[in-house]
Amino acid sequence: MRRTNLCVKPAETLDVLDGDPDNWQDYKNGSSMSLQPGQYVASCNVTERGSKGGAIQYWDDANHLEFVDLRKVAVGVNVMRFDIQTASDSCHFAVCACRATDFIVERADTYALTSGGLPAFFTAQTAPY
Repeated sequence: MRRTNLCVKPAETLDVLDGDPDNWQDYKNGSSMSLQPGQYVASCNVTERGSKGGAIQYWDDANHLEFVDLRKVAVGVNVMRFDIQTASDSCHFAVCACRATDFIVERADTYALTSGGLPAFFTAQTAPY
C-alpha cells in the first residue's frame, strides 16, 4: 500500500499562541477532511509553544466527538493515533497555545508498512472484562 496524506491542506498553519487550552473557545480549527471508519495516525509540527504549554486536538465537528487531545505538546513533530467508528466529512485538527503546521493524517496500516510496524499502542492486548 502507498502512504497517502488525507489532510486537505497539509501546509496550513494554525497559530493560537496566547490561547488557554482549558477554554474550548480559544482553539482554532483547521480545514475539514473526510475520513472513513478505521485506525489513523496523525502528526503535525509544532514550531512554537505559548506560555500555557500548547494543545492539539483531532475531532469530528459533525458528530461532536473528540478523538485525541494532546496536552503540553513538544516543539517538533507530535504523533497521535485515533480510531474512527463512523464516516465523517468534518474531521479536523484544532490547536491552542501553540503554532503548528505540516499536518499529516494517514491510515494506520499504511503508516505501519513504511515505518517498520505498528507502535505498541496499536498492538497491545487488553484483558477481557
